Formats: sequence, C-alpha cells, structure tokens
Amino acid sequence: MEEERKIILRAKKDIKAFNYLYEKYFPRIFNYVNMRVQNRDITEEIVSNVFYKAMKKLYLFKFQKIPFSAWLYRISISEISNYFRKEKKHSKLNQNLYIEKSIYKSVDMGNTPSYEFIYKYIRMLNITDQEIITLRYFDKKSFEEISQIMNIKENTARVRLHRSLKKLQSLIPEQEWKNENRRIS
Repeated sequence: MEEERKIILRAKKDIKAFNYLYEKYFPRIFNYVNMRVQNRDITEEIVSNVFYKAMKKLYLFKFQKIPFSAWLYRISISEISNYFRKEKKHSKLNQNLYIEKSIYKSVDMGNTPSYEFIYKYIRMLNITDQEIITLRYFDKKSFEEISQIMNIKENTARVRLHRSLKKLQSLIPEQEWKNENRRIS
C-alpha cells in the first residue's frame, strides 16, 4: 500500500510513473468492464477511456478517502453508464444492434447457473443492481470493497445485493431455473 502511494505521488508529477498503475489494474478493470458490456471492442474502448481519465485526473485522487482501485472502478462504472446511455439512444434508431457473445463463456459460481444463462436476466435489472451483482459474484469483491467502489456503507451494500438478487430471481421463469439447475447438477 505504501509503495503504491509513492508511485501515485510520483505519477502526479511524472506521468511515466502511471504505467505501473496501468499494468497493475488493467486486467481487473478490463474483466469487470467486459462482464458488463459483453463486447471486446467496446470493452477496449471503455477501458481506454477509464485509464485516460484516471491519468488526466490523477491530481484529484485523495489517499484518505478510498483505495486507488476503488477510484478506478468508480470511473469504470461511470464510463459503462455513459456507454449504456448512448447504446439506448442508438438502439432506438437501430433495432438490429448486435452484441457479440463474451470471450468469457462462463464464470464459476459453484452450484449456481452459468453466467451465460443468467446474463440476459441480469441485463434486465437497473444499472445499480447489475453493478453490485457483477462486483460481488464475478469480480469476487468483498462487501468492504463494494462499499468503497459504490460509495455506500457496507451494510447498505449487503442489503442492496440481497434486494438485487431477489429482483433477479423474480425475472427468471421457474421452469427455466429448474432446467438450468438440472443441467449443472
């Protein structure tokens, strides 16, 4: 943590030092964004924007409030929201919008259905519900990390996740859920 603090301080003065932060956090941010948008080209564009904005606004980062990784996730969430807003406007104009399947075919969630099966239902949830489910189950973030990323209290994160999962469960037809559970058992 202290080493990263020194690197961030150095990067605020010498942008070449930002490369370390980029190398360290790129895989995590890329995977998170890709889980959300499910399109490699769009993921690359969003992640590029995330790191460009982080580099450009690094002087605004304060150490005492949140970890650097949480700050990057916040920027990612904002960029993903911008993308979905633009996509929504675009899809009204073009109903034949194609969204490619993810290069990540499934995510290990133990005895729960695969990500492929559940993704279409997650996309039906509001953005906040999508984010908290993705952070918890696909990025494997702790409630403490989620609270820092989403700028909420830890107990609030737990309650929101519970409510989001209830909403998700209500979207999935019972027979489809049973069939999927049978398939993975």
